[in-house]
Amino acid sequence: MWWRTISGIRGGVGLGVGSWFDDNIRRVVGGGGSTYFWTDNWVGGVPLQVSFPHLFDLSVDKGVTVEAIASSGWGVGGGVWVWRRRLFAWEEECVAECCALLHDVVLQDYSIDRWKWLLDPVFGYTVKGVYQLFTSVDEPPASDILDNVWHKHVPLKVSLFAWRLLRNRLPTKDNLVRRHVLQHDATQCVKGCSGQESASHLFLHCATFGNLWVSVSQWLHVSFVAPEVLCDHFLQFGHLAGVRESHIHF
Repeated sequence: MWWRTISGIRGGVGLGVGSWFDDNIRRVVGGGGSTYFWTDNWVGGVPLQVSFPHLFDLSVDKGVTVEAIASSGWGVGGGVWVWRRRLFAWEEECVAECCALLHDVVLQDYSIDRWKWLLDPVFGYTVKGVYQLFTSVDEPPASDILDNVWHKHVPLKVSLFAWRLLRNRLPTKDNLVRRHVLQHDATQCVKGCSGQESASHLFLHCATFGNLWVSVSQWLHVSFVAPEVLCDHFLQFGHLAGVRESHIHF
């Protein structure tokens, strides 16, 4: 029981910060020989098994490395794509989206793969940085809400943006200050209003951007009270569309 509690720290159990460790590391690929194509977080901000769960389920070799995949060719007609059955038309569209994500990836044959700690890319992981993370982040959204942003009919770039928004992982000024990219006095909203720039401020409370929801509601002919929290806003629009919570898709 004691060891289970210790192990749960990495997953954020009871800490209110979600999967804090996995969310703040990225695999920086060199030659790709020690990076797993589907399960490591090396491209797109999340592991490919998360952004393309159906393709991961259909893939024959789930433990293949990036190097092996690249050598087989990861274009649409490349030899890398080996499936358990013939794909349907919408599944082939998912493959095309995945190929587009990989289009600009260039491997460096004589460079080793390594891990990168996002909270401090210069000095890497420190106990001080983790402490600041635990004492500064907001309560994360429920996992079932995050699962709903991944849907076959939603473009990948939209799902990735929604996932990052709900996890508060966009490069807003408050996050850039937290990661020591900006100074502490450089948090004013990009529109010059008196608010401090954060995801919640930009999307809900900013006098310029937040007011866009009034226009959206008029266009949809609906009336609502704007929530104060992004996750509540996400759920509310699903309910306004007549969709049950468990089937809401961003």
